[in-house]
Amino acid sequence: MPAGVGFGPLELDFLWESLGTTELPYPFEQYSHGSTVGERAALRRQVMAGLRDRRVLDDTGRVVPEVEDWLMLLATAELSVDAVFLPEGAAQGVRKVLAAGTAERAVLARQDERGTWLAPLPPSALASAVVDELPAAGRGAEQSITLPTRELTAAQQQGFRPVNSGRQSDEDTRTALARLFAQPRLRGGQIAANARGRLGGRNRSRVLGWFDTESGRYLTQSSGGAGGEEWLTIAPADAPTLRHRIGELLNGVRASNGGR
Repeated sequence: MPAGVGFGPLELDFLWESLGTTELPYPFEQYSHGSTVGERAALRRQVMAGLRDRRVLDDTGRVVPEVEDWLMLLATAELSVDAVFLPEGAAQGVRKVLAAGTAERAVLARQDERGTWLAPLPPSALASAVVDELPAAGRGAEQSITLPTRELTAAQQQGFRPVNSGRQSDEDTRTALARLFAQPRLRGGQIAANARGRLGGRNRSRVLGWFDTESGRYLTQSSGGAGGEEWLTIAPADAPTLRHRIGELLNGVRASNGGR
């Protein structure tokens, strides 16, 4: 089995078309090439010839089994973790990652402006594989903060000024928020988990956000509270923390789809 294989946008367009399956799964994008039927047919012949030369297609024009299996896993995986992030500001372009699989096999896919790359993956490594794709950063040095989303919105609107509520915890939270939000964002992105049910339905987790500042990496995660109020947690994060949180997301969507 090859260690991995990459495709340019033009190759992916016609390769995915040849499988006759659904659209590429989120977060990937697929662009249609050729402004007319004739132009598209000519491009298809050119691309398929190149893929045969690369041994991605066999002599009959069929996608070789290993690559076909990886591509089909993207479309039919029982569990998956997707990530979208800016590695170092907008100049480098958005990176998109998808780790997808079943209990027996899995694949890691990565897409940027140059193309899409695929490689086999242990089925138990979905969370780790996605975290490993993120830019390296140290754990954040600021304190963990949990508060109702409405309070964060109010604090931002008021410039994080003290509120004189009489509670020291409120003042400490505003001070911590002011310090953290004053730091320029260096990088950031979001991660989510997905599960496919026995009847084909899909369940998606809440989004786990992350961002880097000069003081390190932080995660952001929302949760529902009593009375339907939304709460937000902003906490220091490192690779083990993110792996653990993604594992919780996977367990949640798996349980929601009947524990498959």
